[in-house]
Amino acid sequence: MIKREYRCFFEGQQEKMYFEHVAKKIKEVNPIVSIKFKPVEKLIVLEKSSTDVPKIAVFDYDMNKIEFERKIKICRKTNILYSNLNFDLWLLLHKVNFSKNVQHNDAYKNLIIKNFNLRENCNIKTKANMEKILEQIDIKDIKNAIKNSEQIMNNKLEEDKITIRKNFYYYENPSMNINEFFKRLFEEIKV
Repeated sequence: MIKREYRCFFEGQQEKMYFEHVAKKIKEVNPIVSIKFKPVEKLIVLEKSSTDVPKIAVFDYDMNKIEFERKIKICRKTNILYSNLNFDLWLLLHKVNFSKNVQHNDAYKNLIIKNFNLRENCNIKTKANMEKILEQIDIKDIKNAIKNSEQIMNNKLEEDKITIRKNFYYYENPSMNINEFFKRLFEEIKV
């Protein structure tokens, strides 16, 4: 059995449940591979962890530009891949190609409810509703999210960059590079 470990920084129950679900789905498709997403408490710890272990940081903008940009600098400086604005966009991309700019964290809620057939006006962040979402995500859906994310990023222009000091930048939403992490992961483990 091939064992792989990946280090993750994430801030919420949604993300934790998602990574556990992905590990389970990978094992179903390729039983000789055991994946463990090891969470880290602080992004700064992730930055200093072993360089040979693939790393990802999943954090939301949460309308806090200063904190978001601080985290972006850490990720860019150390080649850590990250998600942007809101993890809900990544979930939505499993089912639909969505590339509109949104202005608040709850902007994806109704789209997730619709595309994952959840009860109207439910709280998509509860454990029970996240379990319902994850039941509808398989490896094919993750590959779909990768493809949809790549389309978003391929449409970004150089002038769309938001620069934080000289060497650090990010793009306005929608934007992410979480797709690169999963694409590399799937290539490494032959999924």
